[in-house]
Amino acid sequence: MIKIKIIFKIIRSIFAYLKFFLYLCPQILFTMQKLFLSGLLLLLALTPACTRKNQVNQHLQRLEKTLDLQVDYETQKRHRIDSLNHLLYLSTSPYEIYRNLYEEYRSYNYDTALIYTQNMEDEACRLADPDRLIESQIGKAFVFLSGGLFHEAYDVLYSIQADPITLPDSYFMTFARLLYDMSEYASGTLLADEYNARGNEYMSVLANRHSPADSSLYWYPLAVIDLRNGNYARSIARLQETLLDSRASEHDLAVYTSSLGYLYRQTGDIDGALSQYIEAAIYDIRSCTHETLALRFLAEICYEMDEVSLADRYISLAMEDAKRYHARHRQVNVSQLLPIIEKKQTDYLQRRTFTALVLLACVLFLLVVSIVGFILLLRRNRAIREAHYTIDTMNHELLVANRLKEELLGSFMADISQYLSSLERYQQQVKEAIVHRRYNELNSIPKQFDARTHRLELNRTLDELVLRLFPRFVEQFNALLLPEGRVEPKADELLTPQLRIFALIRLGIVHNEVIAQILDYSVNTVYTYKTRTINLSSLSPEQFYAALQNIR
Repeated sequence: MIKIKIIFKIIRSIFAYLKFFLYLCPQILFTMQKLFLSGLLLLLALTPACTRKNQVNQHLQRLEKTLDLQVDYETQKRHRIDSLNHLLYLSTSPYEIYRNLYEEYRSYNYDTALIYTQNMEDEACRLADPDRLIESQIGKAFVFLSGGLFHEAYDVLYSIQADPITLPDSYFMTFARLLYDMSEYASGTLLADEYNARGNEYMSVLANRHSPADSSLYWYPLAVIDLRNGNYARSIARLQETLLDSRASEHDLAVYTSSLGYLYRQTGDIDGALSQYIEAAIYDIRSCTHETLALRFLAEICYEMDEVSLADRYISLAMEDAKRYHARHRQVNVSQLLPIIEKKQTDYLQRRTFTALVLLACVLFLLVVSIVGFILLLRRNRAIREAHYTIDTMNHELLVANRLKEELLGSFMADISQYLSSLERYQQQVKEAIVHRRYNELNSIPKQFDARTHRLELNRTLDELVLRLFPRFVEQFNALLLPEGRVEPKADELLTPQLRIFALIRLGIVHNEVIAQILDYSVNTVYTYKTRTINLSSLSPEQFYAALQNIR
Protein backbone atom coordinates (compact mmCIF):
# COMPACT_ATOMS: atom_id res chain seq x y z
CA MET A 1 0.00 0.00 0.00
CA ILE A 2 2.77 2.39 0.86
CA LYS A 3 4.43 1.84 -2.53
CA ILE A 4 1.17 2.51 -4.37
CA LYS A 5 0.67 5.79 -2.47
CA ILE A 6 4.20 6.88 -3.37
CA ILE A 7 3.60 6.08 -7.06
CA PHE A 8 0.34 8.13 -7.01
CA LYS A 9 2.16 11.09 -5.42
CA ILE A 10 4.84 10.98 -8.10
CA ILE A 11 2.22 10.86 -10.91
CA ARG A 12 0.30 13.77 -9.30
CA SER A 13 3.53 15.85 -9.10
CA ILE A 14 4.31 15.15 -12.76
CA PHE A 15 0.83 16.32 -13.82
CA ALA A 16 1.19 19.46 -11.68
CA TYR A 17 4.49 20.35 -13.33
CA LEU A 18 3.04 19.73 -16.80
CA LYS A 19 0.06 21.94 -16.01
CA PHE A 20 2.35 24.75 -14.76
CA PHE A 21 4.56 24.44 -17.84
CA LEU A 22 1.57 24.59 -20.19
CA TYR A 23 0.40 27.69 -18.34
CA LEU A 24 3.77 29.40 -18.74
CA CYS A 25 4.34 28.46 -22.38
CA PRO A 26 2.04 31.15 -23.88
CA GLN A 27 3.59 33.80 -21.64
CA ILE A 28 7.11 32.72 -22.55
CA LEU A 29 6.24 32.69 -26.24
CA PHE A 30 4.59 36.09 -25.96
CA THR A 31 7.66 37.55 -24.18
CA MET A 32 10.02 36.09 -26.79
CA GLN A 33 7.81 37.49 -29.54
CA LYS A 34 7.93 40.94 -27.95
CA LEU A 35 11.72 40.81 -27.62
CA PHE A 36 12.07 39.70 -31.23
CA LEU A 37 9.79 42.47 -32.51
CA SER A 38 11.58 45.05 -30.36
CA GLY A 39 14.95 43.97 -31.74
CA LEU A 40 13.60 44.04 -35.28
CA LEU A 41 12.15 47.53 -34.84
CA LEU A 42 15.42 48.73 -33.30
CA LEU A 43 17.35 47.29 -36.25
CA LEU A 44 14.97 48.95 -38.71
CA ALA A 45 15.33 52.24 -36.84
CA LEU A 46 19.09 52.07 -36.76
CA THR A 47 19.49 51.17 -40.43
CA PRO A 48 18.27 54.55 -41.81
CA ALA A 49 20.28 56.34 -39.10
CA CYS A 50 23.45 54.53 -40.13
CA THR A 51 22.68 55.18 -43.79
CA ARG A 52 22.14 58.88 -43.13
CA LYS A 53 25.32 59.04 -41.05
CA ASN A 54 27.25 57.57 -43.97
CA GLN A 55 25.67 60.11 -46.30
CA VAL A 56 26.73 62.96 -43.98
CA ASN A 57 30.28 61.61 -43.89
CA GLN A 58 30.32 61.42 -47.68
CA HIS A 59 29.13 65.06 -47.86
CA LEU A 60 31.87 66.10 -45.43
CA GLN A 61 34.47 64.35 -47.56
CA ARG A 62 33.15 66.19 -50.64
CA LEU A 63 33.39 69.47 -48.75
CA GLU A 64 36.99 68.79 -47.76
CA LYS A 65 37.90 67.91 -51.33
CA THR A 66 36.22 71.12 -52.53
CA LEU A 67 38.15 73.15 -49.94
CA ASP A 68 41.35 71.61 -51.27
CA LEU A 69 40.40 72.91 -54.73
CA GLN A 70 39.44 76.38 -53.48
CA VAL A 71 42.66 77.93 -54.82
CA ASP A 72 41.88 76.53 -58.28
CA TYR A 73 38.38 78.05 -58.24
CA GLU A 74 39.84 81.40 -57.12
CA THR A 75 42.37 81.21 -59.95
CA GLN A 76 39.65 80.56 -62.51
CA LYS A 77 37.67 83.53 -61.21
CA ARG A 78 40.73 85.79 -61.39
CA HIS A 79 41.24 84.70 -65.01
CA ARG A 80 37.65 85.65 -65.84
CA ILE A 81 38.10 89.04 -64.13
CA ASP A 82 41.40 89.66 -65.93
CA SER A 83 39.73 88.86 -69.26
CA LEU A 84 36.93 91.34 -68.54
CA ASN A 85 39.43 94.02 -67.51
CA HIS A 86 41.30 93.48 -70.76
CA LEU A 87 38.06 93.90 -72.72
CA LEU A 88 37.28 97.04 -70.73
CA TYR A 89 40.25 98.86 -72.22
CA LEU A 90 39.14 97.95 -75.72
CA SER A 91 35.45 98.77 -75.40
CA THR A 92 33.88 102.09 -76.33
CA SER A 93 30.61 101.26 -74.54
CA PRO A 94 31.78 99.58 -71.30
CA TYR A 95 28.43 99.29 -69.47
CA GLU A 96 27.99 95.56 -70.17
CA ILE A 97 31.58 94.90 -69.09
CA TYR A 98 30.98 96.89 -65.89
CA ARG A 99 27.86 94.82 -65.26
CA ASN A 100 29.76 91.55 -65.82
CA LEU A 101 32.52 92.70 -63.50
CA TYR A 102 29.89 93.62 -60.92
CA GLU A 103 28.41 90.11 -61.23
CA GLU A 104 31.86 88.65 -60.59
CA TYR A 105 32.46 90.85 -57.56
CA ARG A 106 29.00 91.27 -56.00
CA SER A 107 29.41 88.23 -53.70
CA TYR A 108 33.21 88.21 -53.92
CA ASN A 109 34.38 91.60 -52.67
CA TYR A 110 32.25 94.43 -51.31
CA ASP A 111 34.53 97.40 -52.11
CA THR A 112 35.29 96.42 -55.71
CA ALA A 113 31.65 95.53 -56.42
CA LEU A 114 30.58 98.95 -55.11
CA ILE A 115 33.07 100.64 -57.45
CA TYR A 116 31.66 98.85 -60.49
CA THR A 117 28.06 99.69 -59.55
CA GLN A 118 29.10 103.34 -59.46
CA ASN A 119 30.76 102.91 -62.86
CA MET A 120 27.56 101.30 -64.15
CA GLU A 121 25.51 104.21 -62.81
CA ASP A 122 27.83 106.81 -64.37
CA GLU A 123 27.76 105.03 -67.72
CA ALA A 124 23.95 104.72 -67.59
CA CYS A 125 23.67 108.46 -66.90
CA ARG A 126 26.04 109.21 -69.75
CA LEU A 127 23.89 107.07 -72.05
CA ALA A 128 20.68 108.48 -70.53
CA ASP A 129 19.32 104.95 -70.21
CA PRO A 130 16.76 104.75 -67.34
CA ASP A 131 16.58 100.93 -67.35
CA ARG A 132 20.31 100.61 -66.95
CA LEU A 133 20.28 103.32 -64.30
CA ILE A 134 17.71 101.33 -62.27
CA GLU A 135 19.76 98.15 -62.77
CA SER A 136 22.90 99.89 -61.48
CA GLN A 137 21.01 101.31 -58.46
CA ILE A 138 19.62 97.86 -57.60
CA GLY A 139 23.16 96.47 -57.84
CA LYS A 140 24.43 99.20 -55.52
CA ALA A 141 21.62 98.49 -53.05
CA PHE A 142 22.52 94.77 -53.13
CA VAL A 143 26.18 95.59 -52.37
CA PHE A 144 25.15 97.87 -49.49
CA LEU A 145 22.87 95.13 -48.18
CA SER A 146 25.58 92.48 -48.45
CA GLY A 147 28.00 94.76 -46.64
CA GLY A 148 25.60 95.33 -43.75
CA LEU A 149 24.72 98.94 -44.66
CA PHE A 150 20.96 98.53 -44.40
CA HIS A 151 20.13 102.25 -44.21
CA GLU A 152 22.11 103.05 -47.36
CA ALA A 153 20.57 100.10 -49.21
CA TYR A 154 17.05 101.20 -48.18
CA ASP A 155 17.70 104.77 -49.35
CA VAL A 156 18.90 103.59 -52.75
CA LEU A 157 15.94 101.25 -53.29
CA TYR A 158 13.45 103.80 -51.97
CA SER A 159 14.85 106.44 -54.36
CA ILE A 160 13.96 104.32 -57.41
CA GLN A 161 10.79 105.84 -58.81
CA ALA A 162 9.30 103.75 -61.56
CA ASP A 163 6.21 101.80 -62.47
CA PRO A 164 6.32 98.48 -60.49
CA ILE A 165 5.35 96.63 -63.63
CA THR A 166 8.53 97.78 -65.37
CA LEU A 167 10.82 97.06 -62.42
CA PRO A 168 13.01 93.94 -62.80
CA ASP A 169 12.73 90.87 -60.54
CA SER A 170 16.01 91.77 -58.84
CA TYR A 171 14.35 94.89 -57.35
CA PHE A 172 11.71 92.89 -55.49
CA MET A 173 14.15 90.16 -54.49
CA THR A 174 16.70 92.67 -53.15
CA PHE A 175 14.06 94.75 -51.32
CA ALA A 176 12.53 91.62 -49.76
CA ARG A 177 15.90 90.38 -48.60
CA LEU A 178 16.70 93.80 -47.12
CA LEU A 179 13.42 93.82 -45.19
CA TYR A 180 14.03 90.26 -43.93
CA ASP A 181 17.53 91.17 -42.74
CA MET A 182 16.13 94.28 -41.03
CA SER A 183 13.50 92.05 -39.40
CA GLU A 184 16.23 89.75 -38.07
CA TYR A 185 18.20 92.75 -36.83
CA ALA A 186 15.12 94.16 -35.05
CA SER A 187 14.11 90.75 -33.67
CA GLY A 188 11.79 90.94 -30.64
CA THR A 189 10.28 94.32 -31.56
CA LEU A 190 7.11 95.39 -33.41
CA LEU A 191 9.28 96.60 -36.28
CA ALA A 192 10.42 93.05 -36.91
CA ASP A 193 6.88 91.90 -37.72
CA GLU A 194 6.33 94.93 -39.91
CA TYR A 195 9.54 94.35 -41.87
CA ASN A 196 8.69 90.67 -42.22
CA ALA A 197 5.17 91.44 -43.56
CA ARG A 198 6.51 93.95 -46.08
CA GLY A 199 9.15 91.44 -47.23
CA ASN A 200 6.39 88.87 -47.79
CA GLU A 201 4.53 91.40 -49.91
CA TYR A 202 7.50 91.89 -52.20
CA MET A 203 7.97 88.12 -52.46
CA SER A 204 4.28 87.73 -53.34
CA VAL A 205 4.62 90.28 -56.13
CA LEU A 206 7.65 88.37 -57.43
CA ALA A 207 5.80 85.02 -57.33
CA ASN A 208 2.76 86.50 -59.10
CA ARG A 209 4.93 87.60 -61.98
CA HIS A 210 5.81 83.98 -62.80
CA SER A 211 4.22 80.57 -63.20
CA PRO A 212 5.21 77.06 -61.98
CA ALA A 213 6.83 76.53 -65.35
CA ASP A 214 9.40 79.16 -64.38
CA SER A 215 10.46 76.83 -61.54
CA SER A 216 12.76 78.63 -59.08
CA LEU A 217 11.47 82.13 -59.99
CA TYR A 218 8.02 80.95 -58.93
CA TRP A 219 8.66 78.41 -56.16
CA TYR A 220 11.45 80.19 -54.26
CA PRO A 221 9.41 83.32 -53.31
CA LEU A 222 6.53 81.12 -52.14
CA ALA A 223 8.95 78.94 -50.15
CA VAL A 224 10.41 82.02 -48.46
CA ILE A 225 6.94 83.31 -47.55
CA ASP A 226 6.07 79.94 -45.98
CA LEU A 227 9.41 79.95 -44.15
CA ARG A 228 8.79 83.44 -42.72
CA ASN A 229 5.27 82.42 -41.68
CA GLY A 230 6.44 79.20 -39.99
CA ASN A 231 4.92 76.76 -42.48
CA TYR A 232 8.11 74.71 -42.69
CA ALA A 233 6.72 71.54 -44.28
CA ARG A 234 5.28 73.37 -47.29
CA SER A 235 8.37 75.56 -47.54
CA ILE A 236 10.56 72.44 -47.72
CA ALA A 237 8.42 70.99 -50.50
CA ARG A 238 8.61 74.23 -52.50
CA LEU A 239 12.34 74.59 -52.02
CA GLN A 240 12.81 71.07 -53.30
CA GLU A 241 10.99 72.20 -56.46
CA THR A 242 13.50 75.04 -56.87
CA LEU A 243 16.38 72.58 -56.80
CA LEU A 244 14.97 70.94 -59.93
CA ASP A 245 15.54 74.11 -61.99
CA SER A 246 18.43 73.37 -64.32
CA ARG A 247 18.77 77.08 -65.13
CA ALA A 248 19.76 77.99 -61.54
CA SER A 249 23.36 79.12 -61.06
CA GLU A 250 25.66 77.69 -58.41
CA HIS A 251 25.13 80.84 -56.32
CA ASP A 252 21.35 80.35 -56.56
CA LEU A 253 21.71 76.70 -55.57
CA ALA A 254 23.79 77.76 -52.57
CA VAL A 255 20.95 80.06 -51.47
CA TYR A 256 18.29 77.36 -51.95
CA THR A 257 20.23 74.60 -50.13
CA SER A 258 21.15 76.99 -47.30
CA SER A 259 17.47 77.89 -46.85
CA LEU A 260 16.58 74.20 -46.96
CA GLY A 261 19.21 73.50 -44.30
CA TYR A 262 17.65 76.15 -42.08
CA LEU A 263 14.22 74.53 -42.49
CA TYR A 264 15.54 71.03 -41.70
CA ARG A 265 17.17 72.40 -38.60
CA GLN A 266 13.95 74.04 -37.46
CA THR A 267 12.08 70.76 -37.91
CA GLY A 268 14.69 68.79 -35.90
CA ASP A 269 16.31 66.97 -38.81
CA ILE A 270 19.91 67.77 -37.86
CA ASP A 271 21.48 65.32 -40.31
CA GLY A 272 19.39 66.74 -43.16
CA ALA A 273 20.34 70.28 -42.14
CA LEU A 274 23.99 69.33 -41.98
CA SER A 275 23.88 67.79 -45.45
CA GLN A 276 22.17 70.84 -46.97
CA TYR A 277 24.57 73.30 -45.34
CA ILE A 278 27.46 71.24 -46.67
CA GLU A 279 25.95 71.39 -50.16
CA ALA A 280 25.50 75.16 -49.79
CA ALA A 281 29.12 75.57 -48.65
CA ILE A 282 30.31 73.51 -51.64
CA TYR A 283 28.34 75.72 -54.06
CA ASP A 284 29.70 78.86 -52.35
CA ILE A 285 33.30 77.64 -52.69
CA ARG A 286 32.85 76.66 -56.33
CA SER A 287 31.25 80.02 -57.14
CA CYS A 288 33.85 81.92 -55.04
CA THR A 289 31.10 83.45 -52.88
CA HIS A 290 32.45 85.12 -49.73
CA GLU A 291 29.16 86.72 -48.68
CA THR A 292 27.69 83.57 -47.19
CA LEU A 293 26.27 82.04 -44.01
CA ALA A 294 26.48 78.33 -44.86
CA LEU A 295 29.85 77.75 -43.19
CA ARG A 296 28.73 79.68 -40.12
CA PHE A 297 25.61 77.53 -39.66
CA LEU A 298 27.63 74.40 -40.46
CA ALA A 299 30.09 75.32 -37.70
CA GLU A 300 27.22 75.88 -35.28
CA ILE A 301 25.72 72.43 -35.98
CA CYS A 302 29.14 70.77 -35.63
CA TYR A 303 29.57 72.56 -32.31
CA GLU A 304 26.20 71.26 -31.13
CA MET A 305 27.22 67.75 -32.24
CA ASP A 306 30.44 68.13 -30.18
CA GLU A 307 32.59 68.01 -33.33
CA VAL A 308 34.73 70.83 -31.99
CA SER A 309 37.61 70.50 -34.45
CA LEU A 310 35.29 70.74 -37.47
CA ALA A 311 33.36 73.59 -35.86
CA ASP A 312 36.56 75.55 -35.25
CA ARG A 313 37.72 74.94 -38.82
CA TYR A 314 34.47 76.03 -40.44
CA ILE A 315 33.90 79.08 -38.21
CA SER A 316 37.44 80.25 -39.01
CA LEU A 317 36.74 79.86 -42.74
CA ALA A 318 33.45 81.78 -42.31
CA MET A 319 35.32 84.64 -40.59
CA GLU A 320 37.89 84.69 -43.40
CA ASP A 321 35.09 84.95 -45.99
CA ALA A 322 33.39 87.78 -44.05
CA LYS A 323 36.66 89.70 -43.80
CA ARG A 324 37.51 89.20 -47.46
CA TYR A 325 34.11 90.49 -48.52
CA HIS A 326 34.12 93.28 -45.87
CA ALA A 327 30.65 92.25 -44.74
CA ARG A 328 30.35 94.05 -41.39
CA HIS A 329 27.17 92.39 -40.15
CA ARG A 330 28.52 88.95 -41.18
CA GLN A 331 31.68 89.58 -39.17
CA VAL A 332 29.60 90.57 -36.16
CA ASN A 333 27.39 87.52 -36.65
CA VAL A 334 30.36 85.16 -36.92
CA SER A 335 32.30 86.82 -34.11
CA GLN A 336 29.48 85.99 -31.68
CA LEU A 337 30.06 82.28 -32.19
CA LEU A 338 33.79 82.29 -32.87
CA PRO A 339 35.05 82.81 -29.26
CA ILE A 340 32.65 80.17 -27.95
CA ILE A 341 33.92 77.57 -30.38
CA GLU A 342 37.54 78.61 -29.91
CA LYS A 343 37.19 78.34 -26.13
CA LYS A 344 35.72 74.87 -26.42
CA GLN A 345 38.42 73.95 -28.93
CA THR A 346 41.06 75.26 -26.51
CA ASP A 347 39.53 73.24 -23.67
CA TYR A 348 39.40 70.21 -25.95
CA LEU A 349 43.05 70.65 -26.92
CA GLN A 350 44.01 71.10 -23.28
CA ARG A 351 42.20 67.89 -22.40
CA ARG A 352 43.91 66.12 -25.27
CA THR A 353 47.26 67.55 -24.17
CA PHE A 354 46.64 66.40 -20.60
CA THR A 355 45.57 62.99 -21.88
CA ALA A 356 48.65 62.84 -24.10
CA LEU A 357 50.86 63.75 -21.12
CA VAL A 358 49.23 61.06 -19.00
CA LEU A 359 49.68 58.53 -21.80
CA LEU A 360 53.26 59.70 -22.26
CA ALA A 361 53.89 59.25 -18.54
CA CYS A 362 52.36 55.78 -18.72
CA VAL A 363 54.47 54.94 -21.75
CA LEU A 364 57.62 56.22 -20.01
CA PHE A 365 56.72 54.24 -16.90
CA LEU A 366 56.16 51.12 -19.00
CA LEU A 367 59.39 51.84 -20.84
CA VAL A 368 61.31 52.09 -17.56
CA VAL A 369 59.62 48.92 -16.32
CA SER A 370 60.46 47.23 -19.62
CA ILE A 371 64.11 48.33 -19.40
CA VAL A 372 64.38 47.14 -15.80
CA GLY A 373 62.65 43.89 -16.74
CA PHE A 374 64.97 43.54 -19.73
CA ILE A 375 68.03 44.07 -17.53
CA LEU A 376 66.74 41.56 -15.00
CA LEU A 377 65.98 39.17 -17.82
CA LEU A 378 69.51 39.58 -19.17
CA ARG A 379 70.91 38.88 -15.74
CA ARG A 380 68.67 35.89 -15.35
CA ASN A 381 69.62 34.62 -18.78
CA ARG A 382 73.28 35.11 -17.94
CA ALA A 383 72.79 33.18 -14.68
CA ILE A 384 70.96 30.48 -16.62
CA ARG A 385 73.77 30.36 -19.18
CA GLU A 386 76.32 30.10 -16.37
CA ALA A 387 74.26 27.37 -14.75
CA HIS A 388 74.02 25.58 -18.09
CA TYR A 389 77.77 25.96 -18.52
CA THR A 390 78.34 24.58 -15.02
CA ILE A 391 75.96 21.71 -15.70
CA ASP A 392 77.63 21.00 -19.03
CA THR A 393 81.04 21.10 -17.35
CA MET A 394 79.86 18.80 -14.59
CA ASN A 395 78.27 16.48 -17.13
CA HIS A 396 81.51 16.41 -19.04
CA GLU A 397 83.42 15.72 -15.87
CA LEU A 398 80.93 13.00 -14.97
CA LEU A 399 81.37 11.44 -18.39
CA VAL A 400 85.15 11.58 -18.01
CA ALA A 401 84.92 10.19 -14.47
CA ASN A 402 82.54 7.48 -15.61
CA ARG A 403 84.86 6.53 -18.47
CA LEU A 404 87.81 6.59 -16.06
CA LYS A 405 85.86 4.48 -13.59
CA GLU A 406 85.19 1.93 -16.31
CA GLU A 407 88.83 1.90 -17.30
CA LEU A 408 89.99 1.55 -13.67
CA LEU A 409 87.40 -1.14 -13.01
CA GLY A 410 88.67 -3.06 -16.03
CA SER A 411 92.26 -2.59 -14.92
CA PHE A 412 91.36 -3.65 -11.37
CA MET A 413 89.60 -6.77 -12.65
CA ALA A 414 92.61 -7.57 -14.86
CA ASP A 415 94.99 -7.18 -11.88
CA ILE A 416 92.77 -9.37 -9.69
CA SER A 417 92.57 -11.99 -12.44
CA GLN A 418 96.36 -11.91 -12.84
CA TYR A 419 96.84 -12.18 -9.07
CA LEU A 420 94.44 -15.14 -8.87
CA SER A 421 96.17 -16.82 -11.78
CA SER A 422 99.53 -16.45 -10.03
CA LEU A 423 98.05 -17.75 -6.82
CA GLU A 424 96.55 -20.69 -8.70
CA ARG A 425 99.93 -21.53 -10.32
CA TYR A 426 101.60 -21.29 -6.94
CA GLN A 427 99.13 -23.73 -5.44
CA GLN A 428 99.50 -26.07 -8.42
CA GLN A 429 103.28 -26.15 -8.18
CA VAL A 430 103.17 -26.79 -4.43
CA LYS A 431 100.62 -29.55 -4.94
CA GLU A 432 102.65 -31.22 -7.71
CA ALA A 433 105.86 -31.08 -5.64
CA ILE A 434 104.13 -32.75 -2.70
CA VAL A 435 102.39 -35.37 -4.85
CA HIS A 436 105.64 -36.36 -6.64
CA ARG A 437 107.65 -36.09 -3.39
CA ARG A 438 109.92 -33.38 -4.80
CA TYR A 439 110.35 -31.65 -1.47
CA ASN A 440 113.50 -29.90 -2.51
CA GLU A 441 111.49 -27.81 -5.03
CA LEU A 442 109.33 -26.40 -2.22
CA ASN A 443 112.20 -24.15 -1.16
CA SER A 444 112.47 -22.56 -4.62
CA ILE A 445 108.73 -21.98 -5.26
CA PRO A 446 108.28 -18.99 -2.83
CA LYS A 447 111.11 -17.20 -4.62
CA GLN A 448 109.01 -17.14 -7.80
CA PHE A 449 106.05 -15.54 -5.98
CA ASP A 450 107.72 -12.82 -3.86
CA ALA A 451 105.14 -10.91 -1.70
CA ARG A 452 107.30 -7.78 -1.63
CA THR A 453 107.28 -7.60 -5.42
CA HIS A 454 103.50 -7.90 -5.45
CA ARG A 455 103.29 -5.19 -2.73
CA LEU A 456 105.35 -2.79 -4.82
CA GLU A 457 103.15 -3.52 -7.85
CA LEU A 458 100.07 -2.90 -5.70
CA ASN A 459 101.43 0.45 -4.53
CA ARG A 460 102.30 1.37 -8.10
CA THR A 461 98.80 0.47 -9.21
CA LEU A 462 97.36 2.54 -6.33
CA ASP A 463 99.48 5.54 -7.28
CA GLU A 464 98.42 5.35 -10.92
CA LEU A 465 94.78 5.06 -9.89
CA VAL A 466 94.99 8.14 -7.62
CA LEU A 467 96.77 10.26 -10.23
CA ARG A 468 94.30 9.27 -12.92
CA LEU A 469 91.39 10.23 -10.66
CA PHE A 470 93.10 13.37 -9.35
CA PRO A 471 95.66 14.53 -11.94
CA ARG A 472 96.69 17.55 -9.83
CA PHE A 473 96.59 15.75 -6.48
CA VAL A 474 100.21 16.43 -5.58
CA GLU A 475 99.96 20.12 -6.50
CA GLN A 476 96.66 20.70 -4.72
CA PHE A 477 97.75 18.70 -1.66
CA ASN A 478 100.96 20.75 -1.34
CA ALA A 479 98.83 23.92 -1.52
CA LEU A 480 97.39 22.89 1.85
CA LEU A 481 100.86 22.80 3.44
CA LEU A 482 103.39 25.42 4.38
CA PRO A 483 106.24 25.90 1.89
CA GLU A 484 108.70 24.07 4.10
CA GLY A 485 106.34 21.11 4.57
CA ARG A 486 105.63 20.36 0.93
CA VAL A 487 106.06 16.78 -0.24
CA GLU A 488 107.69 16.05 -3.57
CA PRO A 489 107.89 12.43 -4.92
CA LYS A 490 111.24 11.13 -6.10
CA ALA A 491 112.01 10.59 -9.75
CA ASP A 492 111.33 6.86 -9.65
CA GLU A 493 108.08 7.07 -7.66
CA LEU A 494 104.64 8.56 -8.28
CA LEU A 495 103.51 9.17 -4.67
CA THR A 496 105.30 9.21 -1.33
CA PRO A 497 103.98 7.16 1.61
CA GLN A 498 102.30 10.20 3.25
CA LEU A 499 100.76 11.23 -0.11
CA ARG A 500 99.52 7.67 -0.51
CA ILE A 501 97.93 7.75 2.99
CA PHE A 502 96.06 11.00 2.32
CA ALA A 503 95.07 9.79 -1.17
CA LEU A 504 93.30 6.83 0.48
CA ILE A 505 91.59 9.28 2.89
CA ARG A 506 90.42 11.35 -0.14
CA LEU A 507 89.04 8.10 -1.62
CA GLY A 508 86.93 7.66 1.55
CA ILE A 509 89.11 5.23 3.51
CA VAL A 510 89.45 7.06 6.83
CA HIS A 511 90.20 4.32 9.38
CA ASN A 512 93.89 3.97 10.29
CA GLU A 513 93.65 0.18 10.63
CA VAL A 514 92.31 -0.21 7.09
CA ILE A 515 94.90 2.16 5.68
CA ALA A 516 97.66 0.30 7.49
CA GLN A 517 96.42 -3.03 6.18
CA ILE A 518 96.25 -1.78 2.56
CA LEU A 519 99.72 -0.19 2.63
CA ASP A 520 101.29 -2.86 4.90
CA TYR A 521 102.14 -0.18 7.49
CA SER A 522 101.68 -0.30 11.22
CA VAL A 523 98.85 1.74 12.70
CA ASN A 524 101.38 3.91 14.54
CA THR A 525 103.18 4.63 11.28
CA VAL A 526 99.94 5.79 9.66
CA TYR A 527 99.07 7.95 12.67
CA THR A 528 102.56 9.46 12.74
CA TYR A 529 102.46 10.36 9.02
CA LYS A 530 99.05 11.99 9.42
CA THR A 531 99.98 14.00 12.52
CA ARG A 532 103.33 15.16 11.12
CA THR A 533 101.78 16.27 7.82
CA ILE A 534 98.84 18.17 9.41
CA ASN A 535 101.30 19.98 11.70
CA LEU A 536 103.04 21.32 8.60
CA SER A 537 99.81 23.08 7.51
CA SER A 538 98.38 26.45 8.62
CA LEU A 539 94.92 24.89 8.75
CA SER A 540 93.23 23.21 11.69
CA PRO A 541 92.68 19.43 11.35
CA GLU A 542 88.97 19.96 10.57
CA GLN A 543 89.77 22.60 7.93
CA PHE A 544 92.59 20.45 6.51
CA TYR A 545 90.40 17.38 6.03
CA ALA A 546 87.58 19.55 4.55
CA ALA A 547 90.05 21.10 2.07
CA LEU A 548 91.39 17.62 1.29
CA GLN A 549 87.89 16.46 0.33
CA ASN A 550 87.54 19.48 -2.00
CA ILE A 551 90.40 18.30 -4.19
CA ARG A 552 88.74 17.58 -7.54
